[in-house]
Amino acid sequence: MPERLIAPNTPEALKPLVAEGAIPLRRVWAMLALRSGVTFTLLLTLAAVFSLAGRPDAVAASAAWWLWFVTVANIASLLLMRRFARLEGLRMRDIFFASKSTWKGDLIWAFVFMLGTAVFALLPGTFLATALWGDATYPNEMLFQALPLLAVYPLFALMPATQALAELPMYWGYVAPRLQAWGMGRWLAIAIVGGTLSLQHMFFAFQPDWRYALWLAVKFLPFALWTGFIVDRRPTALPYLMGLHFLIDATLPVLLLLVSMGIPLQ
Repeated sequence: MPERLIAPNTPEALKPLVAEGAIPLRRVWAMLALRSGVTFTLLLTLAAVFSLAGRPDAVAASAAWWLWFVTVANIASLLLMRRFARLEGLRMRDIFFASKSTWKGDLIWAFVFMLGTAVFALLPGTFLATALWGDATYPNEMLFQALPLLAVYPLFALMPATQALAELPMYWGYVAPRLQAWGMGRWLAIAIVGGTLSLQHMFFAFQPDWRYALWLAVKFLPFALWTGFIVDRRPTALPYLMGLHFLIDATLPVLLLLVSMGIPLQ
């Protein structure tokens, strides 16, 4: 019997927990909304502080701290996943779909994921920015704003590590299997979870500019759906996707550091 059918974190294995009331549907929806809610709350709170201090660009100034907002959301995600996994009789390794026996096939799927990522993670944002502003690099100036250098250095360790452990496992290791265990079809689950994964970026670094908000909200949609497809087809590849995700997000503090040092990204 394939491991997918007997692993403890699959929809099939979770259905008895749903029937017993051990996985409330409201918990699953709350976890789906958690990252967007935490980051947007932090952004608006800091914007209110800046506004009270008399800054006319309070929201934009607050959005400059978005990598810190994401880091806080990552920590909250990890703590809640750990807590809920214990309540459901699971371990975090189950949420990660960690498996020693399938590594050869998992590496093949990770390679397939990497090939698709080169297309789905980069090109849509570039094309959309060109369509909206006529300049593929324009929104990067809004996304990456200078911070004090002492606020940037800790992000090199904190942000990519927590992001790799939290984001994909939250959406595809925790939420998606439980939506399916509640009876949702796999393609609808991929669409809803993938759409939320993409949309969350608007809340990370929101600014009151509709083109910028649209760009943030949808530029990662193809990548999010692609990730969901890969994990659905090969759940045990998730740890390898997490590793690749770490490498991708490790570049973000570097970009922030460059901007904070006065070096333009263009």
